[in-house]
Amino acid sequence: YEVSGPGAHDYLDRIMAGRIPAVGKLSLNPMLSPKGRIIGDFTVAQLSPGVFQVTASFGAQAYHMRWFEQHLPESGVSLRNVSKQRIGFQIAGPKAQELLSRVTRADVSTAAMPFLSVREIDVGQCHAIVQRVSYTGDRGYEIYVPWHQQVALYEVLTAAGNDLGLRPFGMRAMMSLRLDKSFGSWMREFKPDYTPLETGLDRFVDYDKPVEFIGKAAALADREQGAERRLCTFEVDASDADAVAWEPIWHDGAVVGYVTSGGYSHYAQKSIAFGFIPAGLVAEGRQVEIEILGDMIPARLYTAPLFDPKNEYLRG
Repeated sequence: YEVSGPGAHDYLDRIMAGRIPAVGKLSLNPMLSPKGRIIGDFTVAQLSPGVFQVTASFGAQAYHMRWFEQHLPESGVSLRNVSKQRIGFQIAGPKAQELLSRVTRADVSTAAMPFLSVREIDVGQCHAIVQRVSYTGDRGYEIYVPWHQQVALYEVLTAAGNDLGLRPFGMRAMMSLRLDKSFGSWMREFKPDYTPLETGLDRFVDYDKPVEFIGKAAALADREQGAERRLCTFEVDASDADAVAWEPIWHDGAVVGYVTSGGYSHYAQKSIAFGFIPAGLVAEGRQVEIEILGDMIPARLYTAPLFDPKNEYLRG
């Protein structure tokens, strides 16, 4: 989505629970219902004063667009869904920065373009919006261009990346890579049934900002009361099948929670599962069992991501 106009900042500040970024910066921003439940998980980028690019799950765009329009002020804000006009590619991996530097005259060094920044630059002969962020957990960039330039963008990237070992990757690869960073997924770990506090998205909620954003009162009350359950990550001793979703999580002979998603981490070479358990059971190394296809499979809770746990590499 593109949100622009003199009232764009205030508008986003009211419907987003997090901090609105400065020009050239990105923020990861939950959007809440009046009950404080998660109804959106966004990346908000301010491209220039009063011009924002807001990205989220493609499958939720109809719902989100209705919500945006319902809360749109009568004047001062322009809103467009540009999902089919502004498309492109993500590049990710340890050589992503080198690849990008080969196809642009702009300075894309870490000093000039740090993690969670956004720039409008020329990539090949395409005018692109480039965001330094990646759902893979590795260093990477999202590159957006007008729809009719996507083929040209692909060609310039593939030509420049041939000797770097550049290969296409899709959603299945990305959904495996996210496991290494304990990144949640929309409608799996993040959806309107859950609150920021129980999913860990509370770290992106600006509880202290003076704006009375939608869901603020409920979010503050939730923080004061404390979450009864927590989203956790587990290493699973799976043999021939990974957890997928809704498998029961057992502890001391009783069902205490359920899996939200899971899969195999090819980086860590481990089976990983995300799931909710009571907050009182959350502890490093907690032993549980996950019932997969009728079998009780041992699993252990861990709190630090398997890949780059302090984000030092990601920010480098």
